[in-house]
Amino acid sequence: MMGADSPSAVEAETAQTPEASGRKSTIEALKSPESIAAEVSTGIEGFLESKAAEFLTISPDAHDIGQALLDFTRGGKMIRPVLLWWGYQLAAGDDPARDSMTGSVAEAAGSLELLHAAALIHDDVIDHSDTRRGKPALHRQFESYHAGRSYQGGAEPFGIAAAIVIGDICLALSEELFENSQTVLGISPLARDLRATLRRDVMVGQYLDVLAEVVPLEDERIGDRAWEVLSYKSAKYSVEQPLLLGAALGGADEEQLAEISKFGLPLGQAFQLRDDVLGIFGDPVATGKPAGDDIREGKRTVLIAESMKNLRPEQVQVMAERLGDPNLSDDEVGECVEMLTESGGLDAVESFIRTKYDEALSVVREWADKGAHADTARTTIGAAAQRQLEGFAESLSYRTS
Repeated sequence: MMGADSPSAVEAETAQTPEASGRKSTIEALKSPESIAAEVSTGIEGFLESKAAEFLTISPDAHDIGQALLDFTRGGKMIRPVLLWWGYQLAAGDDPARDSMTGSVAEAAGSLELLHAAALIHDDVIDHSDTRRGKPALHRQFESYHAGRSYQGGAEPFGIAAAIVIGDICLALSEELFENSQTVLGISPLARDLRATLRRDVMVGQYLDVLAEVVPLEDERIGDRAWEVLSYKSAKYSVEQPLLLGAALGGADEEQLAEISKFGLPLGQAFQLRDDVLGIFGDPVATGKPAGDDIREGKRTVLIAESMKNLRPEQVQVMAERLGDPNLSDDEVGECVEMLTESGGLDAVESFIRTKYDEALSVVREWADKGAHADTARTTIGAAAQRQLEGFAESLSYRTS
């Protein structure tokens, strides 16, 4: 299990307080995403193994819970843990005294990965998804257990019920792991509020997504709704808020959090806009999802909203009939994809991605500019950190999976 010895109350208070108010230290390089992912993955594995052992003390039948969580949390992109860690570094600076806290940073980062896992488990149930990362979605796995073990009753309801409960357990474990991290890192009011806001936004965003799928395509707020879902279900929760939470744990004040938000929010929006493109135009081998999956699931994304602006009435009618139909043939999906391309919707979203990506890069360049912005920026970085942030921004905005 991840953890560290608890410091005294005085040490905990010191751990969350910047060395000196307003003082900046240049971050020369950030911890590599690969090393963060490895450390967080190892910690999650150990934590979940200990929890799986606890489940077995309740009943041997609880074995499937622990194994499902261990299997589900392997192989993720670890975007949120990386960004939480980097937010922490941007606020804490290159302070050797904080090296002993990395285990607790890993716990806080791991808690976000468990929160994300819980959201994905429930999301697959809501979307009736058959696969996740190229494997059967969790509810489908338990549906197959029902059939293979000759259980009574319906296999599908059992799979759904099991996935909902296991998602809830995963959410509870996320909270437990975050609380463990506070023993060493301490918890400021800012960090506490940010953690609560992150949880609230992704759950409200999920409801907004569910609502958007049943609103008629002709609705005048289809575009506004799409941006609300994009921002609150994903952009903030996936990029901006992990950065802000990490920074708050590292001692950032509200001024520095505002700086980091200017980088994180547009990058998060570019990230989700790319996800919307991949949900329709992505290669199934790379994404682990069927081609055109968002069409069959009925997602009212920004891509759909932009396309609606230029579709002919008869095309809008076809799209309205097909969007959300899980039984569409590949040819029918292909016709929808063609409409989205010819309408200019894809081009519009690619333009949005470029704009948001450029916004994020401009902030990174300000942080690296020790001349023009040296006296105003609370965050300053060296050339290596600049390359890392720019490279990560590009990988989120222009990824293929």
